[in-house]
Amino acid sequence: MTRKVGIKNLRQLIREEAATLRLDRDLEVVSLRLLMTEGAHVPDTLTRIRVLPTVAVVGQREKVERAKKRRAILEIYVKFLPSSKDIYKNIMSLGRMIKSLPGVEIVSVIGYNNRKITYKGQPIVI
Repeated sequence: MTRKVGIKNLRQLIREEAATLRLDRDLEVVSLRLLMTEGAHVPDTLTRIRVLPTVAVVGQREKVERAKKRRAILEIYVKFLPSSKDIYKNIMSLGRMIKSLPGVEIVSVIGYNNRKITYKGQPIVI
């Protein structure tokens, strides 16, 4: 015997089920400027960032700029799932992982969740 479920009850069941499928925390967005060595391959670097732990999305903000000595300056945004509630700790952890990639020399933090960010009044440079 099947039981009839009213529309109201069905909507409630869907809401309850959807609540269990959502992430506990929202994705955070950090904007970064990478100074890369001469000859660094930008598409490969972006791919390497995409496979780092906690990273969900990586995209370019601006066209790649070539500075003196043919170094590349790359502005990107990274959406990631933070490991803790400490913003500075999350940024430093992500920045260190990115800096450890081949061809990345300096990581500068431009913003966090679409706001400019500093640490003790100084820009965050890794």
